[in-house]
Amino acid sequence: MYEIRRELTRLANEVEKLKGERAKKGPEALQGMPEHLSTYFDALEKQLVEPNAGMAYYGGIQKKDDKVVSSYHSGHEIKSILKCSPKRVERLLSPFSNEQRILILKTLIEGNRGSSELTKATGLEGGQLYHHLKELALAEFIEQEQRGVYALTEKGRHTLLTALAMAMTLEKRVIPEEVEATFSETEKE
Repeated sequence: MYEIRRELTRLANEVEKLKGERAKKGPEALQGMPEHLSTYFDALEKQLVEPNAGMAYYGGIQKKDDKVVSSYHSGHEIKSILKCSPKRVERLLSPFSNEQRILILKTLIEGNRGSSELTKATGLEGGQLYHHLKELALAEFIEQEQRGVYALTEKGRHTLLTALAMAMTLEKRVIPEEVEATFSETEKE
């Protein structure tokens, strides 16, 4: 009986030690995050004063020739961003519903390009190219620096980098048959 109590005490001490180590690491959601980013999340968490609160945060930085050429960040409480109108989201993201436009933006992030350079990079010619350039200009993602030379705007840069980062983080391979099966089962219920 003495040995069982001693073993239970040892196990209880080990569990407490593991709990302490886990508490030092922070919540499971932050584990595996690089230390320099966890510092930011610690600061953001302190901003959440209500017991049931949340925040969405995004940001980025880009350097060229060892100089910061672009940086941006934004954090909003979830209660606030849920008030954003669907139309506003659609207006911002609809240019990203086309692969060719994304390719144009990715080409322009490397620097200003003329029409012929964009044709070479995208395979789009004439009316097709100008249609996509017009849509991107209407969305304020690009602008003409001079006649026939296009540049990415800050809004375009921020949106592109954020959308690409989201795709890298969130997109998983979707198998159409699995989606169809899921919806078929839902309809039967």
